[in-house]
Amino acid sequence: MIHLFRKEFLHSRRAVSQIMGSVVILGVVTSIGSVIMFNGMHEINAFTYDLTFHDKSKNEAFREDLIFEHVRFEPNTNQMMIHLANIGTIDSTVESLSVVKLDTQEILVNWADVHASIMVKDSDSISLIASLNSDSFTWNDPYYVNSEYRISLTTSKGNFFTTVASPFNT
Repeated sequence: MIHLFRKEFLHSRRAVSQIMGSVVILGVVTSIGSVIMFNGMHEINAFTYDLTFHDKSKNEAFREDLIFEHVRFEPNTNQMMIHLANIGTIDSTVESLSVVKLDTQEILVNWADVHASIMVKDSDSISLIASLNSDSFTWNDPYYVNSEYRISLTTSKGNFFTTVASPFNT
């Protein structure tokens, strides 16, 4: 008990105050954090700089997206209307189109030149006449009406879009 109230015991204790400890820890964390942050920013800038050397048309091809809204097989004819929507972020130009009868693998349209432009957030229709060896067929013919058709198109940027459709929703 005598030991507790001695003046020498109270002065012999040595420690860092809480304020000084907090300042030291803050300095260490700030130093390490700034090194990590500046290194990350350097890597992001290097990646962005690297992207500028890539081909612009390839970058645009990634931004192109078309969807088939509707395929209409015109009754009593061999014509079809294809309604496309551009949901990408750049304008698209449909270069060619093909139609294949799936059950027989018969090519009805063999990469016909279309050259139809579709603006961003717009839709367009492509009118197509199926070019068979005999032009006398119609979509109402039982040989054609009960089949499915793969419709494929390519764009000027090299993208390829495809869908499957059947006449009159059979």
